[in-house]
Amino acid sequence: MNWFADLRKKTKGDVRALIEELKENSRLCFRVIEDGVPPGEVIPNFSTVVFDRLNESGFDFDAVKRKDIPAFEGMEKTDLASWRGKSTGNLIANIYDKIKDIRSLQMAPSSSTRRLGPRVINIHKRILLLLRHAKS
Repeated sequence: MNWFADLRKKTKGDVRALIEELKENSRLCFRVIEDGVPPGEVIPNFSTVVFDRLNESGFDFDAVKRKDIPAFEGMEKTDLASWRGKSTGNLIANIYDKIKDIRSLQMAPSSSTRRLGPRVINIHKRILLLLRHAKS
């Protein structure tokens, strides 16, 4: 989580608030991945309040990092390879789309048959990619 602290020190205002929300969402993902907390206990706590507010106001999410996502070493043979060359704003929107999707899936009556754990892992990987990109 030191990466979040370093990034937070370099940001102000709306970007800082967004980074804080992403940090909290990352912590929740970590609880599922590392501590074995059932996804159903974590998913309702994912936050999109800051993102929704900024999105509604027309905020430019590329302000987090103006450059496109580079091909980080080791990324080419992962499910994140498709993010090379895409904008920061696209990645942020995708992260929050996935958070909203998993919340709606978790509330569905058939959520017990959904594989929510891998979806939490995918959200976390994207948050970490965004963090790595923003710090580069």
